[in-house]
Amino acid sequence: MAESITTDLSNLDLETDATSLSGSVDVEVTVQNLIDRCKSLYDEVETYVAAVVAKQKLTRAQHPVEYRNLRNDFKNELAFLKKINSANMNEDKARHFIVSSNLLYHEALWSAAKRSSGLQAFRKYFYWDKRGKNMTKGKAGVSKGKTNALADIVASEGAEWLRVSTLSEKRLLFDLAKLGWMNDSDSDEDMPDAKPVDEDDDDEDQVDIVKNARQLARAARANPFRGRPPKVHFVLTRIVAGKTKEIDMILNKIRATGATIHCANNIPPTPPLELVLPKLLIDRSLSLSETLNIDCTILLALISDISHHECPILDWYPGEVRAQIQEEAEEHLLPTHLYPAIASHPMVTTKEAAEQMNSIVFTLATDAEKIRAELLLAQGDHVNKSTEQLVSEWQAMSDHTVPDGFQLPIRVVPSNMEMVIPRLPDVAARLSHDLGALNRAIFLYGWAEGLTTLSANRGRARQIETVLNEHGLEDGEQGPQIWLCGESRSLIAKHGRRK
Repeated sequence: MAESITTDLSNLDLETDATSLSGSVDVEVTVQNLIDRCKSLYDEVETYVAAVVAKQKLTRAQHPVEYRNLRNDFKNELAFLKKINSANMNEDKARHFIVSSNLLYHEALWSAAKRSSGLQAFRKYFYWDKRGKNMTKGKAGVSKGKTNALADIVASEGAEWLRVSTLSEKRLLFDLAKLGWMNDSDSDEDMPDAKPVDEDDDDEDQVDIVKNARQLARAARANPFRGRPPKVHFVLTRIVAGKTKEIDMILNKIRATGATIHCANNIPPTPPLELVLPKLLIDRSLSLSETLNIDCTILLALISDISHHECPILDWYPGEVRAQIQEEAEEHLLPTHLYPAIASHPMVTTKEAAEQMNSIVFTLATDAEKIRAELLLAQGDHVNKSTEQLVSEWQAMSDHTVPDGFQLPIRVVPSNMEMVIPRLPDVAARLSHDLGALNRAIFLYGWAEGLTTLSANRGRARQIETVLNEHGLEDGEQGPQIWLCGESRSLIAKHGRRK
């Protein structure tokens, strides 16, 4: 019985009259079936949210996952269905409420999410103005001259937007007929080769789903991710490609915006949550380069006494040092942040970063921090020592176990800025001008060599991201890879440093 109910509901056109439900299907049983399905989805969403919260507690993500819309939508849908079940309403009214349910859409959205990776946001609006520029939403909402488009799922950390639709073929054909398209569809058969949608294109004679595609294309251009517009995907769970000429005409108009379409006849099966949960979470460490470029902030964090053992808070410590000691008691930077990312990767650092670290060490470091600085770069009394000797002495000075295969020393390399900048995209010239000499040598070197730069410098990371998105990248160009640590550590300071 439950299986037949599910079949009736999955084939239900939500825009049609409630009489579409088979009269043989008991309303109470139908509602309970909907509640069970929604509860199953809600439980999965809660499992996912718990995993996100746990992950972000460890990583201190620069861009936290925006899961609240997803969670609230499923919670509200479940409450709506339970209200139907307990309202003691007559059968006709109950059927009306049943077909008002958004469960089919929520099922389609969550299924699409589970087939994706790196989930960043759900039901998120993106804004642009008449100039095609990014416009964030103000307190008063969408103001004059500002337009928005909705992405149901923001995936691949932000590089992909998904729009999920449970629109039926019957409804789409009805909308086409209202617009009078049914008699001129032959002229659109070659739409895959059409010019991409322009800002000045008139959308008024388009069905809603084509309008949505054009809006998302404009929003993607105005809201680039790492220098490029996000890739837009449409998931059409009740549309079959290649069956109806008029439907294919609409699909071609959507493709003409640059979007990719996934129709009912080419959507892969939905995997179980337990098999895909890890890839739904954002984990920047999965895309690290083989060799890592270590910036000065991470060099200092690696040698700081605060990172390696419990430190008393002395009355003459600066406020920043006091705060970091308190943070370390809860966060444990090395075992929870840096060591998992570094693991057994070989590491390099630019000559400029090494010199900056040594300058700070000379001025502020404790005796222990000075020794760690020498071990880290195999300098001073530790020149020519083997990796095994360096790691052994490093471990002896720390409460935290080094990862298997931990490699010392970090190799110091020349940044060769005069040779690096010509090898990079044009936007690098702007960054070279905006960044100071130290950060220019660190970040542009890593970019040119295709290395992931490990940094705790949030300000510079945001600056690079902003400039990159303002100027953009050409096809085939790659932006810099930056792994941003959620915490920083200062040297604990030798006696005499004041607040």
